[in-house]
Amino acid sequence: MLRAAGLEPGDGRLGLLAERAAAGDKAVRRALRGAGTALGIALTGAVNLLDPEAVVLGGALSRLAPWLLPSLELELTGRTGGRACGVTVSGLGPDGPLLGAAHSVVRAVLDDPVGVCAAG
Repeated sequence: MLRAAGLEPGDGRLGLLAERAAAGDKAVRRALRGAGTALGIALTGAVNLLDPEAVVLGGALSRLAPWLLPSLELELTGRTGGRACGVTVSGLGPDGPLLGAAHSVVRAVLDDPVGVCAAG
């Protein structure tokens, strides 16, 4: 996605993509449409297999949602024979995966504090 937008991979590049897309950079927007299409194709198998109620776009990609979602939803809808499930954006932003991982550890400790302490 970065190379298609004319950028080299590196730290902070997804933020730069979002800034350039918001500013109307045509190459960046074209790259994000292509990435949305690819993501829609990739998600089709999981949606067809698991039949989820929703797909949540989160993490670093949540900042790019305004430009990814239209082509992602178009591809997903076309490949699943209709609106299979909703696609939404996580309200947690780029920290969502980190918060989810932390929550799972805290939940494990709260569910079985003795077992966690004995295992460590």
